[in-house]
Amino acid sequence: MIDRDEELDVAELSRRVLADIDEMAVEFELGMQNVSRHLHAAKDAFQVEADGKVARPFGDDTPLKLSDAIYLLILGGEVRRNGGRIASPTFTKRSLEGAIRTGHLEGRMIRGKWTVTILALRAWLDGGAQSEAKPAATKPARSATARSNRERERGMAADAIARQMLDSIKTKK
Repeated sequence: MIDRDEELDVAELSRRVLADIDEMAVEFELGMQNVSRHLHAAKDAFQVEADGKVARPFGDDTPLKLSDAIYLLILGGEVRRNGGRIASPTFTKRSLEGAIRTGHLEGRMIRGKWTVTILALRAWLDGGAQSEAKPAATKPARSATARSNRERERGMAADAIARQMLDSIKTKK
């Protein structure tokens, strides 16, 4: 026959084991929820970066392609939060490339593409790069007489073509 004290001890031990199992199950569930939350946050962050809405962090000595450098604020460009970009009104990829080729701007060739750093751009701008930049060519506005002369010439040409067509119709009859 089993002693009553032994029965209580076995019952108590069983209850404690079940309580420990329940506690471990709760801790496991909380841990999995935490892991899931971090995975979802990482996935969202990577998706935002892949969509181009958040710039990857870079330092002043990170090499940038010339096609990306023209959007830097230091050159007058702009990158907006929605991913839109506005290129520099003064500098183009070609002008940066020309400055590198003439030796005014420090650049490196990486995988067949010219790259520059923000430090090199600052040094170039401080050294008078803006005086090297050529202003965009603008065409002077046509005067009112030039416009009227052009319109008159077009009108005379249209009349001449119409008369030739009428003459060709008359000769066919």
